Amino acid sequence: MEHLCKHPPNARQVTVPLVRRDSIGTSHHVLTFEFDEPLTAQAGQFAMVRGATWGESPFLPRPMSLMSGGKRPSLLVKVVGEGTRRLASSQPGDLFSILAPLGQPWSDCPDDRVPVLVAGGVGVCPLLFLARTLVAKGRKAVALYGGRSAGDLALEDEIREATDLRVTTQDGSAGDRGLVTDALPRLLEQIRGRAKVYTCGPEPMMARVVALAKQAGVPCEVSLETVMGCGYGVCLGCAVPKADGGFLYACSDGACVDGYSIAWEKGP
Repeated sequence: MEHLCKHPPNARQVTVPLVRRDSIGTSHHVLTFEFDEPLTAQAGQFAMVRGATWGESPFLPRPMSLMSGGKRPSLLVKVVGEGTRRLASSQPGDLFSILAPLGQPWSDCPDDRVPVLVAGGVGVCPLLFLARTLVAKGRKAVALYGGRSAGDLALEDEIREATDLRVTTQDGSAGDRGLVTDALPRLLEQIRGRAKVYTCGPEPMMARVVALAKQAGVPCEVSLETVMGCGYGVCLGCAVPKADGGFLYACSDGACVDGYSIAWEKGP
């Protein structure tokens, strides 16, 4: 069952079944849904997702980055609260209300620049979508993927297949020991000013990536992850302070924005 959504014009509000839930360890799950008509999403866009039979709790849908579009779009869930716990415990056949696609996608990477993807934890989701989009265009990105431990690298195999991947973990259980941002300066030096950086992950990580990209003199985009109620600029609950004053809204101005436009010291 489907009807057109007034805001924004490209999004559709649909009720669709879950067709697959793939568990990765105990806290990460990939959910795949069945759409009647293909979801024309671009890398970096997101969906507002809520179980159709959840009742009043949790009341608000959850904003989730899309990992793919098409007739069977998917997304990655990490269990952190009631909403994500209910998403993670869902079964094939369960119905979900989904508003998608929402937000601004990643911008194109010019032919004369090397796409560099920096992912932290579940921030890998929109970057994997981007990596696969680049592969479809005959290009291959360089990716840095980090987490506290190997268990935080939920989509390591998938992004390794689509990129030239380097892995870091804080405890040394996978790849090099350290922060994902520790490896970025050396990589940017190797590329010598020809990179375009795309990043998604925890706020301190993204702030550091933006600072390193600025030092290297290369463009940098971030995918903002904030709490939001509507997903299309009505509730104004996802205001992010701008570097030049005022605010932007992560749902409608983002999620993908110029990293230099954010006042990181004030926090998104």
